[in-house]
Amino acid sequence: MADLTPKQREVWDCFIKEQPKILLASGAKRAGKTFVFILLFLMHIAKYEKQGLSFIIGGSTQASIRRNILNDMEEILGKELKLDKTNAINVFGNKVYCFDGTNADAWKKARGFTAAGALLNEGTALHDMFVKEVISRCSYPGARVLIDTNPENPAHFVKTDYIDKDGQRLANGKLNIKAFHFTLFDNIYLDEEYVESIIASTPTGMFTDRDIYGLLWVAAEGVVYKDFNKDKHYISAKDLESVKMVRYFAGVDWGYEHHGSIVVLGEDDQGGFFVVEEHAAQHEEIDYWVEVAKDIKRRYGNINFYCDTARPEHVIRFRRERIRALNADKKVLAGIEEVARLFKSSKLKVVSDNVDRFKKEIYQYVWNEKTGEPVKQWDDVLDSIRYAIYTHTKPQRRKTR
Repeated sequence: MADLTPKQREVWDCFIKEQPKILLASGAKRAGKTFVFILLFLMHIAKYEKQGLSFIIGGSTQASIRRNILNDMEEILGKELKLDKTNAINVFGNKVYCFDGTNADAWKKARGFTAAGALLNEGTALHDMFVKEVISRCSYPGARVLIDTNPENPAHFVKTDYIDKDGQRLANGKLNIKAFHFTLFDNIYLDEEYVESIIASTPTGMFTDRDIYGLLWVAAEGVVYKDFNKDKHYISAKDLESVKMVRYFAGVDWGYEHHGSIVVLGEDDQGGFFVVEEHAAQHEEIDYWVEVAKDIKRRYGNINFYCDTARPEHVIRFRRERIRALNADKKVLAGIEEVARLFKSSKLKVVSDNVDRFKKEIYQYVWNEKTGEPVKQWDDVLDSIRYAIYTHTKPQRRKTR
């Protein structure tokens, strides 16, 4: 208890004294939400020591469950936790099943048994049917459900079905739902320089609201890349000549009625990125894009082309033509955040002489206020850049974590 932050102690006290059936923690990253929930979940399981009961851990993937939950559990318990053939671990003489819950039919994994409790990590990444089924499975007397999440758009079911019902009580007066909100500043044990660095590097607008203040259960609005500044981020082709590039790579967004796009990027020896050239066109067949890619390969070498996976036949054609075509990681918000972070830190520059459509898109790529995602217009070149940067930098992000 001595090492808990004041916010974590508040959550801890609520769990013990008020005993809500469903307890939620939403807000900023690195605020301490998941850790206190792991402690509470273990304490809850320990109440039923050696009773052979079933419990549930839910996450977006098995990898995220391992990274976000099981690794910390191992440190707390001082022992290795190995999944058996049923994707379960043994904790305090009980069985804890680990389910990935992002797909529409993921809830079926939770059918057929009674659980005494559940810990659901990254709640907004889970399918609503999965969450509802897990809650319904927790019907053992005294069962508790813990859900931690980062904020999402205001229409997300985690907000409308649970957080908005904070304080809901059952007919007998017992607390049914309790929700807590975390900001980055609630984690008083974070290094001050780290916090300052995070604030300085977090993109303006939606990502600051979410990652620092944990506020964004409200709609995003306005231009997506708010930190882009033509005076800071455009450089000339002549300026590029003095940059020491260590590698090149490309992003590909297939299109026909809307613009198709191939963008070439360079990475310098300081970890900076440059949009070196853009190719964007409407109503062109795959033969055209093969020739564009071959010309890029001739000038820059056998570089990686991170491709939109929406047209697998085009990716296959590129590979047949000996173009190194790789499937891009197309995560929208995470990819946008990575690009926006580079603009914020001035580590992404654009060669103004060699782009045309980018200059139009960068100011017209806006948030859809209802969905919390970008409007699918003026995004073709920007999608190519996102595919390339987010996929290319993935190994480094894993190493950093």
